[in-house]
Amino acid sequence: MPDSVLVTGATGTVGRHLTELLCGRAVPVRAMVRDTGRAAAVLPAAARTVPGDLTDPAAVAEALDGVRTAFVVLAEDAGEAFAQAAEKATALRHLVVVSADAPDDSAHRGPLFARHADGEARLLATGVPVTVLRPAPFATQALAWVADLAAGDTVGVVHPDLAVPVIDPRDVAEAAAVVLRGPTPVRRRVLALSGPDLLDVPARVDIVGAVLGRRLSVARLEPDEWVGRVAGRVPAAYARGLLDVERYLYERRLPVVPTVRQITGRPPRPFRTWVEDHAAAFGAPVRGRSSKEAS
Repeated sequence: MPDSVLVTGATGTVGRHLTELLCGRAVPVRAMVRDTGRAAAVLPAAARTVPGDLTDPAAVAEALDGVRTAFVVLAEDAGEAFAQAAEKATALRHLVVVSADAPDDSAHRGPLFARHADGEARLLATGVPVTVLRPAPFATQALAWVADLAAGDTVGVVHPDLAVPVIDPRDVAEAAAVVLRGPTPVRRRVLALSGPDLLDVPARVDIVGAVLGRRLSVARLEPDEWVGRVAGRVPAAYARGLLDVERYLYERRLPVVPTVRQITGRPPRPFRTWVEDHAAAFGAPVRGRSSKEAS
């Protein structure tokens, strides 16, 4: 398949939108997925589905055969299997990896951050030019509040005053689509991505409430209380890792950056647009796609 793009995690938060965008632009896409049934349900028919696990070097090597550019989601092995296959992929010219703003100091270096920092370094060591996309926290994190909102009108969080420029995953996908088809870096470049506004938890909850037509509030919880609340949905170790990330972001104070507009030519979508387009997930009546989502 000439000049094709490999999209890993193709049914995921960013990969699904990216696959749709590339297929819509007549770019040949190989979509690497673990669940072919889900892929058939959500991906365009034009995408060539390649089943396989990102931690399996042989499966990755097969997916990379003849591919020039690849969109990489870091798996549990921090990109090790992908890197092993990339080192032997003679046609490969550019890797675009979704990572995170990870700290260099050991005080914050938990397993969630380590995956990103180690994965970036391992992919760079392959010798294939790498573009690193470091998006702000996704708007989709608000879906963690669904259980609270089903039970009442109060969202419980540990860090309510944490303000971040949350980004719609569609904006990450649109930036990735441009970068994948654009100039290749000499060795490495890093692109921070953000939404248009710094929003703390009460501001985001107010927006959700306005869209749902509900008066919502936020309660501050102790870490152990929050971990206990989410125990049925998230393993305790992972939940505590998420709190470590929040503590780092509170100290880091991610800024709003203009990169999405610079890359795509359009401003990033506001958080309210994401909420409007996903209102059904919060219990609102299902509606048709908004004009903003369709654009």
